Amino acid sequence: MKRMKQLLLVILLVVESPILFAQKVPVNEFAAIDKMALQMPDSLTKTTNAIASYIDAHFTTDHEKARAAFIWVASNIQYDIANMFALNFYEKPQEKVSKPLRERKGICENYAALFTEICNKSGLKAYVVEGYTKQNGFADYIPHAWSAAQIGDTWFLFDPTWGSGYANGGKFYKKSTIVIL
Repeated sequence: MKRMKQLLLVILLVVESPILFAQKVPVNEFAAIDKMALQMPDSLTKTTNAIASYIDAHFTTDHEKARAAFIWVASNIQYDIANMFALNFYEKPQEKVSKPLRERKGICENYAALFTEICNKSGLKAYVVEGYTKQNGFADYIPHAWSAAQIGDTWFLFDPTWGSGYANGGKFYKKSTIVIL
């Protein structure tokens, strides 16, 4: 009888151990928001007013609106490798927004300006932040731009440039990575 109990215990442990130690599959809590944001008709992506109207019509919370604006910008604007060092200090703020909408490419200041304007027109308080990044323990010598947006009572930093992909060897690689600083 004791042998039977031991055998039953071993069988139970063998059967149940994969269940006990199984890793949970990560769930993308943003999947529904991302899908809806990326279904925006192309006809509505020519102006920030139209993009913001779409976001307002399909999303209700500040969190959803910020995510929708971020994923749309990061997924639809390509990094402009040819002009990555061509900062135009005299470019008007509206041109920083209209250029990526028109050409579907830009540099960090275009990504940040576009994301910020969409947020503001969707009812979120947002600003462009300019400065320098720190990578591998060193501050970069090339300036960068990203955004700060208020969600509820908390401010968050968003970098739609880094969220869109990366440059390597003079080529841009599209990668939907979320970068929230």
